[in-house]
This record gives sequence, C-alpha cells and structure tokens, in this order.
Amino acid sequence: MNDIENIKLLVKQIRNLFLVKGYEQIIIETKKAITKYPNVSIFYNMLGLALTGLGKFKEAIIILKKGFGINQNDQAIINNLANAYKSIFNYKESELLYKLSISKDKKYVNTYVNYGNLKRDLNKFDEAIQLYLNALDYNDKISGIHYALALAYQGIGNFKNTEYYANKALDLDFRFTKADLLISRSKKYKRNDDHLTKMKEKLENKEMNDHQKINLYFALAKAYEDIDEMELSYDFLKKGNDLKRKSINFDIYSEEKVFNNIKNFFSKINFDKLAFHNTNSKKIIFILGMPRSGTTLTEQILSSHSKVYGAGELPYLMTTLNDEFIKNENLLETKITYLIKDKNYIESVSNKYLSYLEEYEISQEYITDKAPLNFLRIGFIKILFPNSKIIHCKRDPKDNCISIYKNFFEANVGFSYNPEELSKYYNLYKDLMIFWKKILPDPFLDIEYEKLVSNPKEEIKKLLNYCNLNWEENCYNFSNNKTPIKTASVAQARQSIYSTSLKSYSKYENYLKDFFKKL
Repeated sequence: MNDIENIKLLVKQIRNLFLVKGYEQIIIETKKAITKYPNVSIFYNMLGLALTGLGKFKEAIIILKKGFGINQNDQAIINNLANAYKSIFNYKESELLYKLSISKDKKYVNTYVNYGNLKRDLNKFDEAIQLYLNALDYNDKISGIHYALALAYQGIGNFKNTEYYANKALDLDFRFTKADLLISRSKKYKRNDDHLTKMKEKLENKEMNDHQKINLYFALAKAYEDIDEMELSYDFLKKGNDLKRKSINFDIYSEEKVFNNIKNFFSKINFDKLAFHNTNSKKIIFILGMPRSGTTLTEQILSSHSKVYGAGELPYLMTTLNDEFIKNENLLETKITYLIKDKNYIESVSNKYLSYLEEYEISQEYITDKAPLNFLRIGFIKILFPNSKIIHCKRDPKDNCISIYKNFFEANVGFSYNPEELSKYYNLYKDLMIFWKKILPDPFLDIEYEKLVSNPKEEIKKLLNYCNLNWEENCYNFSNNKTPIKTASVAQARQSIYSTSLKSYSKYENYLKDFFKKL
C-alpha cells in the first residue's frame, strides 16, 4: 500500500472514532499518524478536534496552529482554530480567522455559521442573523443553518421566524429534534396539534437515537402540559430526564464537597476588613439564584432601564475563578489567602473578568451578569467587586424545582435530571445562601418571584432603588424590551407579568409527592 492509500485509510479509521466520540483513542492514533506523516495537515486538524472535544482548548490551539503552518488554505483548520479561540473567549483572534476564511473562500458555509455563533455569543444578533443568511445563500440544504437562524430569531423574540426556520430544519432532516424542542418552547399547544402528532410518530421510528429522543420527550411533556393531560406529560418528562441522566457523569456527593469547601474556607475570612474597592467605572449587577427562579425576568426588568446593559448568562466569572483558584474541584486556599492580602492581585483578577466584556462594546453605565450559579461565588464577588450589586432571585421551592425538572438545559446542570439529586442540590443551595447572609456585611437583595408577580410596581421600585437607579416606566413595561434572551425562559420573559406560573407544581403533585416533601 502506497502513502496516499495509507493516509486515506488512516483518515477513514479516525473519522469512525469521531462518530463514537472516542477522543482519547483519536489522540493516540493521530499522534502516530503525525509521527509518520508530519506534513499532512488533516491529522493535525483531527488531533485538534479531539483535544477540543475534551475541552483542552489551549492544547488544541497549539496543534491546529502547526497544521495551519503546513497548509494555510485548509479551511477546516482555519475554522477549528477560530472555534478553539472562541472557546477560550479570545474573540479578537477568532474573528480574524473567520474573516481570513471568508477571504479565501466565500462559499465555505461553515465559516458563516461559526462566525454567526460568535456574534450571537456577544449578543450581536442582527449580525449573527445576517451571517446565517449568507450561509443559506450558498447552501440552503443544511438543517443546522436553519436551526441556527431559528435559535437567533427566538433570542430576539421573533417567534414566527423561529417556527419557520425550525420547520425548515425538520423538512431537511426529521431527526433534527433539537428543532422540535425549540418549537415547543415558543408555542402554546392545543388538542390535535399537528406538531404534537408528528413528534409522537417520530418516537416510533427506529432511526431515532437516544439524544434525539430526549429532545422529543421534553417537547412532548411541554405539549401535554399545555393541553392539561398531566399523566402523559409526566410520563414523557420522566422518560426524558431518566434518559438524559444516563448520558452524563454527575456526582451529587462531589457537589456537596464543593459546597462544604466553600463554607469552610470563607467562614475564616473577615469581610469587614476588606477595604479595597475596584476603581473600574463599569458597575456590575450580579443576578443569581437557582435556575428558573426568575433571573431572566429580573434581568429583563433591569435592562429595560436606559443605563443598564443586559449581558445575559456570562461564563466569565466561573472561567476566571477556575483558572486562578480551583484545581480538581478543590479551592486553592493559599492563593485565595494571597488574593485577600494583595490589592494588585485583586485588581489583576477582577480586570481579567472585565476584559472579557470589552468585546460587547457596552456604552451603558451598568452591566448585568445573570449566570444563576454565581450564587456559589458570592464570596469571590465581594472580594473582587465589593461595589457591585448582587440580586438573589428566590422562588417557591416546589415551583422552582419542578420548573428545573421540566426543562432540558444545554448548559452543565447535571443535578436537574433526577428528583433525588435535585432536591439535595436545592437544599445545599438554600443552606449556602443562609451561610452568605450570616458572614457577609450587606450581602445581597432578595427578590421573591411571587412578590414580583403579585406586586410588580413595588418590587421593581425596590430593585431600582437597590441598584441606585432612578424610576423609568420602561422597567415596568419590560415586555417591550428588545434585549436578547438565550435561556429556556425566552418565551415567558417576552410577556407581561402573569400569575399562572404560581403553584405550578400542583399539576405534578400526584406524581412527585416524595420529591416535594424533601424541599
């Protein structure tokens, strides 16, 4: 067998490993191939992709840059390198590479989609949509492009276009069930709904894999709840959660260890003696709490104010702290102790977080960061941003937890798919919030979802006063807010305040009695 035939065979074998996400084996095989064929760029691309698949983005960048050095016209390498930079939030380098890709080949549609995803991450939805439409101009037969457009239109509240492009994706590939789930979030089902019927029929199709079924189960659960057939709704809900839980690695006892480590360490700190104040002119409002507790609604209200930019769920605080202070899920206590004593170090770490916000080109004085699980990081927030505002969104535990259980999350929310684990996690969260209140001076503002719904004007005034913002009528009329939303709450947060979500757990009480008793 000559070299060309051997290279083709190796590429085919490695591609088969990608189908089963055998990243560790791919790394072994591609390194062997690179040793034998050091000037063949495709092996560098495959190795970079495998490293990316394992979340080793910095290592992937090193390998992909080597591949790019061998073949600067390899569009796959250029795009994968850009994607790796995007994954570590180096948006400038990522954008330069996407532009380079387009300059080399205007018809390479992957570039437009990836570049559009970058713009969507930065809340520049109009630019994202235009890039996705550019991709369609060159190839309108790829379901993923239509889905990207549907997702973008949903983010800006254009549900008509959301459904149109989601259906286009399904017309091209009926197994693209992420589009079914997307449609289910944007509509209210009625009996004999055509989409409901189609989803049921798909479940009978033997071509559906588990991941595709999970999307259908959650979408059908939503549809049957809409038409008040709760036994069927719960049946699909349980199937979706059970199947999803089997597909992820999650250990509630490891989570418990994280909570205990936080309390053990921060209980030793005297926050009253922390005198350093960040001099950055941007004022951060951290909106946090359990998922589905009203964080999106609260952000929509605040970002309706002329002085406030709603940034959404930002990953940057978690990334910054993980890079600096966490190793193998353990706090590096020595480094945190050093942080507290060194004003320059505090400024360096806080500026690292703030540097990620520069690409958003924010002109407003205030910025909201509504990553819910930042409740784990309140101690760090008080050290790094002592002049920031922290809003803790609370909700009836039963309503909160059933809402979590009913939703399929793209993010890493491993505790949400098993009632036993969810109840334990919720109680860990509740205990931690009590801890923060005990040890922190002026810790945060509690906003209760039920009060916000029943007495919105007074609660909105409380929010604005706490943030040192003057009253603006737009905050009361927040449903007109055009701030993009990228969470499962997208449809609800586009509506005026409604009370139907109160006591929503009662619909499932017959099926989850033991679960609710533990909250």
